[in-house]
Amino acid sequence: MKHKNQIAQFVLDRLIWFVLLLVFGFFSLRVNNFLTGTNMINVLLHASVLGILTIGQAVVLLSGNFDLSAEGTISLLTVLAAWLMLPYREMTLAQAGGVGWELNPLIVIPIMLVVGACVGWINGTLITRLKMNNFIVTLAMQLILRGAAFVLSMGAIMPGTPAMFNYLGGGRIGPIPVSVVTTILMFGVFAYILSNTSFGRQLYAVGSNRNAAQASGFSPTKTITIAYVIGGLLAGLASWMLLGRLEVSNPTLGVGMTLETVAASVIGGVALSGGTGTIWGAFSGVLLLSVINNGLNLMDVDPFWINGVRGLIILIALLIEAQKVRFKLGLGKPTEKEKEAEKAV
Repeated sequence: MKHKNQIAQFVLDRLIWFVLLLVFGFFSLRVNNFLTGTNMINVLLHASVLGILTIGQAVVLLSGNFDLSAEGTISLLTVLAAWLMLPYREMTLAQAGGVGWELNPLIVIPIMLVVGACVGWINGTLITRLKMNNFIVTLAMQLILRGAAFVLSMGAIMPGTPAMFNYLGGGRIGPIPVSVVTTILMFGVFAYILSNTSFGRQLYAVGSNRNAAQASGFSPTKTITIAYVIGGLLAGLASWMLLGRLEVSNPTLGVGMTLETVAASVIGGVALSGGTGTIWGAFSGVLLLSVINNGLNLMDVDPFWINGVRGLIILIALLIEAQKVRFKLGLGKPTEKEKEAEKAV
């Protein structure tokens, strides 16, 4: 019985990878162009920005919190970067120029990362120090940041970002996009951090049981704030990557990505309640969403159906997560023989 339970637990913990293989196999058989090298690069390109954001979301979720502000951070930072780098031009209804400073990308990029980290710090401080609800705080922050992006750009696009800035999003190392290499490296770095550092142990402890973690000497306030700072910093990196790929700023960039980051994390086994999950699990969720999005587009499926499929996937992921929890709880229950032995004593 114990051996069977171990096998069942092994399958449940890695079920997302089996699902990914099934979905990949389905599209390989049904779509002629799916297995081409160009299309595989497209899948990974879609997964790159989403993957960076998902790492940040997964870190925050592991602490037992939400971060809904990331897409607002992208909206503001992509506009801010273009505004600082582009030359001044007369604004029209369709296009806008920068402030005219034409700052070097080597100055603008650190500004983006610092502003992203500051947004995360503000979120973490409001939630931990002032005891505000994490869902409401980050949702409000998303609206504030997107509003600021619209004010700065007046709703117009801002094209023409410098080639140096665009390298992260549009450059290639041979046939492989730089953004794909960067994303995989970031997953590897954070997988190591969460598995082999004191911060990783504290993060899981705080997410599992905040009071117990505090009693053990950990600082939930500090850990949660750092998690939000990491999320904001990675949102800054994702903003740089996305703007570099598109070469055009728009205040609507990033809209809808929060749902995808939460979905990818949950699909990959990161619990909404915190304390459970891995970065590589989140990576599998990112790949699954990217493969499904790509495959359905190649099949000319209506975009509204694609959104419906995403919703169905999220529900299935939650169902799987609920069964994993039930199974683990079931393992902790005494068997009938153990109950009889206790009665006899």
